[in-house]
Amino acid sequence: MLGSISTESSQHKKDWKQRFSLREKRKEPEPVQSFRPVGIVRRWTSLKLNPRPVTESLTLTEPIRYMSSPSSTANLSSGHPSSASGDRETSKKSNWQVIEHFGSKEKGSLSSSLIAVGSVQKTKYENDSLSNSSPDVEAREVETEELIISPIPKKSTGILLKISILLQKICSTHQFKNEQVEMLYQRYFLKMNQSSMTNLITLLLLLCIGFLFSSSTDFIIIKHSDLFRSSTNRLDKLLVLMSTSGCCIAIYGVLLAVVSKPAMNEVYLIIISYFILLTFLTLEICISFFSEHERPLVGMIFSLASTYLTYALMPIRLKDALLAGIIMATTQIILLLNVGKVTNFIEVGSCFIILLSVNIAGVCTHYPREVAQRKAFLETRQCIEARLKIQRENQQQERLLLSVLPRHVAMEMKADIAGQPKEEQFHKIYIQRHENVSILFADICGFTTLSDQCTAEELVRILNELYARFDRLAAEHHCLRIKLLGDCYYCVSGLPEARPDHAHCAVEMGLDMIDAIALVREVMNVNVNMRVGIHTGRVHCGVLGLRKWQFDVWSNDVTLANCMESGGLPGRVHITQETLKCLGTDYVVEAGNGGERNSYLKDHNIETYLIVAPSYRGGCIPYQIQSTNGNISKEMRIMGHEQGKHSSKLGFNESSPREKNPEDEVNEYLMKAIDARSIDRLRTEHCRVLLLNFRDPIKESKFVLERDRMLSLYFSCSTVCFLTILLVQLGIFNRNDTAILCSIPIISFLTFIPLLVYVKSIKMKYNLKILIFSKYIHRNRNVAQVFSFTMAVCIYILVMLPMTSLPKEIQCINTKVSQENCTYHTYVINNNMENCKQYFLVDFLLLLVMVSMIACAVYQILISLFKTIILLGGMAGFLAVYITYTNQINLYKLCFHNTRESAITLQYINVIILVGFVIALILHGQQTEATYRLDFVWKLQATEEKEDMEHLEAYNRKLLANILPIHVAEHFLNSENNDELYHKQCDCVCIMFASIPNFSEFYVELEGNNEGVECLRLLNEIIADFDELLSEDRFKFIEKIKSTGATYMAASGLTQNTCDMKNFKHVTAMADYALQLRDQLDIVNEHSFNHFRIRIGINVGPVVAGVIGARKPQYDIWGNAVNVASRMDSTGLCDKIQVTQEVYQILYSKGYPLTCRGTIEVKGKGSMETYFLEGYPKMKREPNVIVNPLAQQYIECKSQFDKITLGTISEKV
Repeated sequence: MLGSISTESSQHKKDWKQRFSLREKRKEPEPVQSFRPVGIVRRWTSLKLNPRPVTESLTLTEPIRYMSSPSSTANLSSGHPSSASGDRETSKKSNWQVIEHFGSKEKGSLSSSLIAVGSVQKTKYENDSLSNSSPDVEAREVETEELIISPIPKKSTGILLKISILLQKICSTHQFKNEQVEMLYQRYFLKMNQSSMTNLITLLLLLCIGFLFSSSTDFIIIKHSDLFRSSTNRLDKLLVLMSTSGCCIAIYGVLLAVVSKPAMNEVYLIIISYFILLTFLTLEICISFFSEHERPLVGMIFSLASTYLTYALMPIRLKDALLAGIIMATTQIILLLNVGKVTNFIEVGSCFIILLSVNIAGVCTHYPREVAQRKAFLETRQCIEARLKIQRENQQQERLLLSVLPRHVAMEMKADIAGQPKEEQFHKIYIQRHENVSILFADICGFTTLSDQCTAEELVRILNELYARFDRLAAEHHCLRIKLLGDCYYCVSGLPEARPDHAHCAVEMGLDMIDAIALVREVMNVNVNMRVGIHTGRVHCGVLGLRKWQFDVWSNDVTLANCMESGGLPGRVHITQETLKCLGTDYVVEAGNGGERNSYLKDHNIETYLIVAPSYRGGCIPYQIQSTNGNISKEMRIMGHEQGKHSSKLGFNESSPREKNPEDEVNEYLMKAIDARSIDRLRTEHCRVLLLNFRDPIKESKFVLERDRMLSLYFSCSTVCFLTILLVQLGIFNRNDTAILCSIPIISFLTFIPLLVYVKSIKMKYNLKILIFSKYIHRNRNVAQVFSFTMAVCIYILVMLPMTSLPKEIQCINTKVSQENCTYHTYVINNNMENCKQYFLVDFLLLLVMVSMIACAVYQILISLFKTIILLGGMAGFLAVYITYTNQINLYKLCFHNTRESAITLQYINVIILVGFVIALILHGQQTEATYRLDFVWKLQATEEKEDMEHLEAYNRKLLANILPIHVAEHFLNSENNDELYHKQCDCVCIMFASIPNFSEFYVELEGNNEGVECLRLLNEIIADFDELLSEDRFKFIEKIKSTGATYMAASGLTQNTCDMKNFKHVTAMADYALQLRDQLDIVNEHSFNHFRIRIGINVGPVVAGVIGARKPQYDIWGNAVNVASRMDSTGLCDKIQVTQEVYQILYSKGYPLTCRGTIEVKGKGSMETYFLEGYPKMKREPNVIVNPLAQQYIECKSQFDKITLGTISEKV
């Protein structure tokens, strides 16, 4: 809205500067915002914010160290976003390409509830490389320690302070600074989080059903059986457990119904997560009170499982998960001391260590998941950005190409460029024949006076505005502009589609051009006018040569139309008899007498006519008697202001739709893609059902080489779990000699493997082979998986080793206690309690088994199949031990407590928890691997899009270089200059015109040569040979300007790098090129059995270079030096290279042989002394050669050339 309030005058003032913009205006960088932690209030406030347009960069606040790839940065600007050419025969379709599906839909609105939650932390995910699967990127990667550790201020001293800073960095949620991007991220992973929550709630529901069933069964057994010594306390505990389980079942049922709804959003998932955390705490307390001192570790088992599942499966912030884990751990320790009556320091300390390690493992699970998900989101967004950028560049490229070439020619050339080159005898010619067309030539009379009153910038601007008006008129009158030749404009009506009223269109076009120049004459107060000539016939249209493509037409009728313009009168439309026949009686004409003003018309007895001005617009209101409003409307239309439209892009016409903000376009596309995508469909499409490996072996082989940046973190976490298990075993279990001997190699192995992985990360000198092997582990996913699997298996074996001594400890009961008379031996049990720790052994064993399972689950690099094998094997091993010794443990309880515990609840509640925990870890492993693999697919696709973008960029530059000079194309591609017209004052430019004057004799239109097409084919070969010479390094100073008919125009010294004011290399290069053209034409004559003769003219001097024609850009040069060079060609001799005296002075000093022709008369210049260049230099002249004063000015003070008045642009051919 604000943009529309700007004044009209300011808009018109800037419009002309924006015509040649190839890209959007560079946005101002945003000020860096200081980091401030966001609290809970801010968090919930942010959920109510309305989405705003994306104007901020995709950054997060407060940096963590994360190595980025330089190639990625170029992709996202650059995106990239991406490049293989975008015009391949078989284009790649993105998984996210849903524009066609949503093309007719309105832009969706973003729910404010999708804004991310939590505190803010900045990272550099945006700069991550999209193609880091190659080993070559190893030097650009960093380890996990570098990822999670930020630079510590110099004032920070002490290990505790450093640890606190580290924890603060890790626990802060990584939230995008931009709210809309954060909302898209939450929406991106909403379905995945919803699926994870659905699995978790379903599992908890089944778990509570198991608790309810077992407790109900025990309640019935205790109440009706005499075998058990029931008590009111036990029944009350069962009732509490049953009630709690029933309430949780109801809650989980409601939550499951809510989370299964398709209209779920992120806020609901967060609220549901908090409800689940409350049920965790409730169940933990309930189970602890139920087991009390009899089985105090049962509550500990549930606390361990619920704590880790909070980190692994709940879509909440790491800070929230850590807080919940601390609360549950603290609650459990309190329950152990007060309810479980556990007073042994070793046992309490072991429980504390286990809970601490579980929380650390949870952090090491949640943190990599958060990093991986945000990284995957940004890579997916980069993929979409690259695709949209390719689309924009493709559209831009096509608009630019179509602005120079008609569609039917451009599409054919585009397909040939994008395809594979074919070996052919001749270069392909892009020429078509069209009958019944009208050709219009128009020349600006008095342009010399106009150019004398303008600066270089004003001249280019006036020409650009004037030709833009002519282009609009041409489009209105169904005429196709062909080319601009200085101040000459010519177009054709009836191309590319035939029209029965082509003659009327051409005449109306000519009349409107005269009216348009009349308005310029009145505004500028300069005597300028238009001379228009029209002829009707047939033409051959197309493109010749290999460089600087310009659409052109050839035929005898084109030559006649050109002569009709030369023989016309200013302010009048000059037509031939053929055109008049097509007009019928719609216009009043008078005799033109063109033969009196043009020798060609006279020699060919061409009868010409002039349109009488008051009679045109047959059937319409005469011009003089139109209303005032009609006149104003017509004038505004002619001047190009009829709809208030202005060109703002090079090659972009006025009808082009206004481009969207790239950020908004990417976000809109991503939002639609997120709504349309299906994770299950992508998983089915790319991965196998059970193994989850890719169906495409090529993708699988690439995935194997994909490096997991968090590998060191996984091994660090497993090391923590290993040390936890080792400490608990030393404090709780008794080891026999066999267990100790088996533990030594396992412990050594578990110590060595992490160190081997850390070698690459630690900045120390190691053996080269060890360092290479460490890098190999990081690079190869299969090798890393083998080591991860080995670590997990070894940790589990270490857990089970103390069980070898368990039979001896329990044997003390079997040998001294008799089931028939256990009361007699009660004192034996009391005396052996300190030696027989079977009360805690199995429960502690289960805790350690679960810790080993967590150590396995932490390895997100490990495939789910291996995880499933380890988890099921660990559960089976424990159940075997547990079932084997259940009777002995029950016997111990019968003798010690003179009772038997219920056979289901207290004995098998830990089994129920274990089974649920294993299922949850298996589901987590499946989801983790599927996510990683789909992330890799997106990443691989992003890489391909980036490569496509790069190839397309190179292709676009190649295409652009065939239309504009490279330095001009760079000017428009430079974001700093994209809103400016290109114009430049060049002080010392060497201009060459080379023509084949006898080609017109060779060109005949006969049925045998396809009406002249074969003649043009030979001309195409000649021009192509001339173009190929420019690819040689010695001619790098030379730029082809254009080729018109059989005339070839080139210039050197147009840029600062190619203008050598000291040694004049650009002038000598042009001389060598002219000599080479003459030799090349001799070769063509030898092979084609023709006798073509070349005539070349060269001059040096100041020129104005610029691009004119916003809708159809064309690079050209103007100035007196250009006119003189053209005269050197037109007044020269065949097989001769005629140069001016200024060129002579430069070439003579370089040893070139030149002969003086003498003084000749040059139209518009009077008498001039010229020279002929005879050949290549034989020897360099002495530097004391007499130099012409003008040439001396070039050397001593090139700034003086700015004062040279530009001459008129005369006829160049």
